[in-house]
Amino acid sequence: MYKLNSYVVYPMYGICKVTGISKAKVNSRLVECYVFECEGENITLKVPVIRVKEYRIRKIISKKEADNFLTLLQTKPQDIENNWKLRYNENEEKLKSGNIKETIDVARSLFTRNKIKELSASEKRLYEKAYTFIVNEISIALKKDKEEIEDIVSNALEKSAKKFKNKSSNKPIAADKETVRTGKKKKKDTKEG
Repeated sequence: MYKLNSYVVYPMYGICKVTGISKAKVNSRLVECYVFECEGENITLKVPVIRVKEYRIRKIISKKEADNFLTLLQTKPQDIENNWKLRYNENEEKLKSGNIKETIDVARSLFTRNKIKELSASEKRLYEKAYTFIVNEISIALKKDKEEIEDIVSNALEKSAKKFKNKSSNKPIAADKETVRTGKKKKKDTKEG
């Protein structure tokens, strides 16, 4: 059982705080439920205790695991699928898994893909969700401010992207901080002359 005021990861909702345990009617039976406040989605959910495993809800990673995952973030992403529909479906399934390693894979590959060709709006949302999940979980695990972890994660993603070579040009990919955080490329200043 999860302790009151502890944090858990609820796939596709992100980090949730355990704010209570209550009874609720489910299919005309009274069952014990966790009450989760999901910060990223700004909602409160009641989840039957017996369904936690089925819903892939898990505890927050440890400090040691967080350090290891920050190192993993810097590694070269796997080959990136060119077909955006396949890529989107694969990445969505990885996020649904609730596994931070899979979430890191989504963030690395979509960040790097955005350097090659701008992401679709739906892929940008997936990237932003993965990035936010990583930052939030690691900041809780390391007990550090989110802003500090954003800088660390952003730098790690930049290092990862530089290790990936675009197959068509065989050149490393450059990255900038604005793209790391938002998945959006900076617009170049234009001067009228």
